[in-house]
Amino acid sequence: MKNFIERANEIKQELVEIRRYLHEHAEIGDNLPVTTQYVMEQLTNLGLEPKEICKSGITAVIKGGKPGKTILLRADMDALPMQENNNLPFRSQTNYAHTCGHDLHTAMLLGAARMLTEHRENLIGNVKLMFQPAEEIFTGSAAMLKSGLMDSPQVDAAIDMHVMTEQACNTISCRSGFVTASCDGFKITVKGKGCHGAQPQNGIDPINVAAHILISMQALIARETPPSKLAVLTIGNLSAGTTPNIIPETAVMQGTMRCYDKDLRAHLFKRFNEMTIYTAKAFGAEAEIEILSDVPSIYSNPEMMEQSIGYLKELSECFAYDYDYLVTASDDYARITELVPSIFFAIGAAPDNPELVYPNHNPNVIFNENCIPVGAAMFAHCAYRWLADHAE
Repeated sequence: MKNFIERANEIKQELVEIRRYLHEHAEIGDNLPVTTQYVMEQLTNLGLEPKEICKSGITAVIKGGKPGKTILLRADMDALPMQENNNLPFRSQTNYAHTCGHDLHTAMLLGAARMLTEHRENLIGNVKLMFQPAEEIFTGSAAMLKSGLMDSPQVDAAIDMHVMTEQACNTISCRSGFVTASCDGFKITVKGKGCHGAQPQNGIDPINVAAHILISMQALIARETPPSKLAVLTIGNLSAGTTPNIIPETAVMQGTMRCYDKDLRAHLFKRFNEMTIYTAKAFGAEAEIEILSDVPSIYSNPEMMEQSIGYLKELSECFAYDYDYLVTASDDYARITELVPSIFFAIGAAPDNPELVYPNHNPNVIFNENCIPVGAAMFAHCAYRWLADHAE
């Protein structure tokens, strides 16, 4: 059998063309009609039978020639609601942009699917492909799970990858245990009592209440988070009123809380609710909390991670490794990691020119397409080897 990295480099240009088509036709959320049709056509051309199990959520199964377990490979497909700032010949033709690299992820997984189908007779078990919408708004994973993603056949393990421009190509970053932060997004509506700005005694100022809630929240980090653990609480939006001489009826705050430790997350969220409600009550106001997101942390199974690092060292001697990769960003692949042993890799995608390095989600970001065959080979080789090592 040909080494997967050699085969991936043979089909590199075809995978690059897939990525560029997706980049030009960037779509957002779970409204991915062009992307969905294109990916399903690519899978059908491989002899697979793709299914759209929820809006823009695609699965397909590569059935091995021998019975065994099932491993899930996941790629996200949605772009961001922003314009990119570059002169690439395949620049987005829509009002959206793949500035997070999901177009590369999709091309990688399609490449892995092609290589695995070429070797399906020797494959022990099944590879289930997960092409997910709406990662950027943290709803796609839950929608696919609700639609039976983990069944028929039952999934036993999972692998996910993400390109990052902070690392050079051929650099693989990973970590055993929690890798990404949880993300609890929230919206707080403070309900006071409006009145003339010259007569504050006749009302209840929701702006003042919101300010006290904001300040009290800082104590959750400074006084209720152990120094050995990490947590971030950010208010990114506070809006109220329309004119300087009127105390408004309401004030609205929006923000996120992120951490890694599951127990700390539960404690902080409980105290966050208590502080918000009772601070408002102390001023005679009311506060309503709306949850905008509740994404857990990605957890990389230590045993599976150790095995997979071994597989990657078989695959190529050219990879550099960062074994202590930890990020405060979030990803709803985390929901999969709560259900089955799973791992997560970050793949270096920095441009060769250091002056062109910008972070993901930046309108100027440029990804190094040399990472595409690397990701495709990693997906294929790790899946193939894991299934062989766990044959029943």
